[in-house]
Amino acid sequence: MHMAFHRHPLFWQLTSVVLLIIALFSHLGYLPLDLASDEPRRALVALEMMLSGDYLTPTLNGAPYFNKPPLYNWLIAASYYLFGNYSSFALRFPMALSLVLYGITIYFLIKPHLGPKIAFAVAMMLVTTSRILLYDSLLGLIDITFSWLTYTAFVWVYAFDKKKNYWALFGLTYGLTALGFLMKGLPSLVFQGLTLLSYFLYTRQFRRLFHPAHFAGAALFLLIVGSYYAAYFTRNDIPLEQVANVLFSESAKRTVVEFGVGQTLLHMLTFPFEMVYHYAPWMLMAVLLFRRLSMSLSMPSLEAMASVKTPVKTSTGATLHPFVRFSAITFFVNFLIYWSSPQVYARYLLMLLPLLYTVFAYFYYERSRPTDWQRRTVEGIFGAVTVVVALGVWVPFFLPQTNAIPGLWWKCGILCMALGFVAWQYVRQPVNRLLVLFAFMALVRIGFNTFVLPGRVEKRMMYKTTSEQAARLTLGAPLYGYKNTIGDDGAADVNSFHIEAVRGELLCQTAQKIPGAFYIADSASLAGERYRTFYQFYLFDRHAVKLVRFD
Repeated sequence: MHMAFHRHPLFWQLTSVVLLIIALFSHLGYLPLDLASDEPRRALVALEMMLSGDYLTPTLNGAPYFNKPPLYNWLIAASYYLFGNYSSFALRFPMALSLVLYGITIYFLIKPHLGPKIAFAVAMMLVTTSRILLYDSLLGLIDITFSWLTYTAFVWVYAFDKKKNYWALFGLTYGLTALGFLMKGLPSLVFQGLTLLSYFLYTRQFRRLFHPAHFAGAALFLLIVGSYYAAYFTRNDIPLEQVANVLFSESAKRTVVEFGVGQTLLHMLTFPFEMVYHYAPWMLMAVLLFRRLSMSLSMPSLEAMASVKTPVKTSTGATLHPFVRFSAITFFVNFLIYWSSPQVYARYLLMLLPLLYTVFAYFYYERSRPTDWQRRTVEGIFGAVTVVVALGVWVPFFLPQTNAIPGLWWKCGILCMALGFVAWQYVRQPVNRLLVLFAFMALVRIGFNTFVLPGRVEKRMMYKTTSEQAARLTLGAPLYGYKNTIGDDGAADVNSFHIEAVRGELLCQTAQKIPGAFYIADSASLAGERYRTFYQFYLFDRHAVKLVRFD
């Protein structure tokens, strides 16, 4: 008797992938620039590179910007060129493409070690993590692309060590580290150093750190990074110490050095619970580890770690695959940096999630039984959530920000039936439950696109339309930010981007009064001045400003 196609794992794999592609790209450019993240800054730096023609010197409002090297801004600029505009879609396309490639990379890196079932599960868990699915995948930020490169470097350490190919190990991982440095600075070096040191200490191969290939890899890193900065300092008369201090402070300002011991200890107590919130729903699968913690990460032999398929035997008689062991250790060692850093955003850990999810998926498929209380607890909670969400689709009728959405009846009806079908199949197909959940999460994102995003348009659009109107009023004349009205704190990046995109010129700051020029100025900078007002609008933080000309 043939199995019904909707009960086959392939059906749910294809369904979840197709739904996710639709969910991720259909509304990618729906919203204007985000107001509460670094997205306007990423957009503005890339735009100013294109307007100035200087791709070596990142700037904000014409002033040098040292916080991040330029690689990701080059990707955004390339996307602007590709689509022929400065739209939100073009800004976010490198991130969305990186997310898809990140998932594909996870699959192909894990598959040789743990098989296609676990590899697919880990890749989909990463993409459907609530933090990524409902937030990061809507923003044109660095973190997903940076995490993709960093995770690849993690796994290549293990993969090439097994093959005894140390030239590839150090050369490729340091090459990725260099690219990561040119995106985000020092964190890439910290990840590389901690991973190499912990791995070779754990496998009792400390001498490998003195292999000639390691020095060659470090030299490759210096060559790539040094080539950029040599060109940068050749073009710009800026002290090296100034750039280095900013790069260091960007990494150190979130640590115990800045916040002290008290706040650090409080953060270490609360952060694991924050992870459950940010990385739902898959953090719930940590329950699967409870009775298995006796399978400690004891020191294996080098031969066992080098084996492709042979699990490692622990003192308790339990077995744990060496790649799972590697993932757990690499996660924990690198996680400690963020666990001890009070000012940490959830997106900073996206490169570590596949390591943790590898452990979860392995325990789910290989180390648990359907009758285990841990497995029944996890699946029971997931099942209850699918039912609640399917019924909760009708909530938009009772909320003022959503009850006026056109076609609400048929949109809610279709989504309710789709989620109801998935919830029913979750109950009927115990073997495919994890795959069914991936399709469920994709439908959640489609519902989020349909019912939540429209309510966010108005506020963002206000800043866009008023900034563009101010820009149009000044076409053909110089325009400046007066004194510190357009500051370097990031508050006005969204306004600056929209103004520069319309005018095709950089919006710089000045305290000089130039005949015939327009100025964007606030009440503090205009005190005691004689001027004529042409327009009034708001900067991002509701900071009232005027478009003026001085008498």
